[in-house]
Amino acid sequence: MRKRRSAWKVWPVLGSSFFIYPALAQTVNVPAGLPPTVNATYQEVGMGGWTPPTSSTTQQISGSGSVVSTTTSNGSGTDALQSMYSQSWGYAAAQNASALGVNPDALAATCVVESGCRNVYTANGNSSITGAFQMSNGTYNEALQKALASNPSLASSITNTGVSGQQDPATQAVAAAQYLKDAATSLQNAGISNPTALDTRAYYNFGPQRGAQIATANDSALMSSYVPSNQLASNGISSDETVGQWKSSIAAKMGSAASSPILSS
Repeated sequence: MRKRRSAWKVWPVLGSSFFIYPALAQTVNVPAGLPPTVNATYQEVGMGGWTPPTSSTTQQISGSGSVVSTTTSNGSGTDALQSMYSQSWGYAAAQNASALGVNPDALAATCVVESGCRNVYTANGNSSITGAFQMSNGTYNEALQKALASNPSLASSITNTGVSGQQDPATQAVAAAQYLKDAATSLQNAGISNPTALDTRAYYNFGPQRGAQIATANDSALMSSYVPSNQLASNGISSDETVGQWKSSIAAKMGSAASSPILSS
């Protein structure tokens, strides 16, 4: 019978005595943990071209294993887009926007300003404004139907064609993208040839008429010249705030996506 090998090791010591030591298991320490794996989502057949972003992260590690610095380099996309991609529905929302000819960066800038790209419910009491893109039921439903008429293949990517679909951010993104597209068309008619996420912000926030007025206004003009006092207060805008100051505050929230054009090239 073959003897079983012991898990103990015997080491000789001077003289006739022996010490027995247990064999120690080896461990591997990975500084800062294992790297994350990104699972890209691709479009369904017939939904048009779309390329997921690429990015790389470099970490500088000290001799003790602590992280000294972290640098992320994005192959494509803005910081707002990366915020949207961090959500479980982010890639689907970007895909739906692209299917309508809307730049995902501009869509992401909108959700960052509206909700921090979080699927929040009704914001103000009995208001119907809700979701990651903070749309009212009426605006959402109208924009969604227009988007589906423009691109019927989108119907297979949404959860519900009714108002209840608002609670699914990827579905609401279809309506939000269509509304941004309408805003871009409106501003083009007003003389802005290539409207950006910042240009269309007033349209999205205050409606078509005020949106065009603010987008083309002088920076020194007062926001109170275009927006009623009750809306100023509900949006945290002071009565003496200028258009230029308001745009600067919005641009700061949007980050690099503020200058992203609405319409895909």
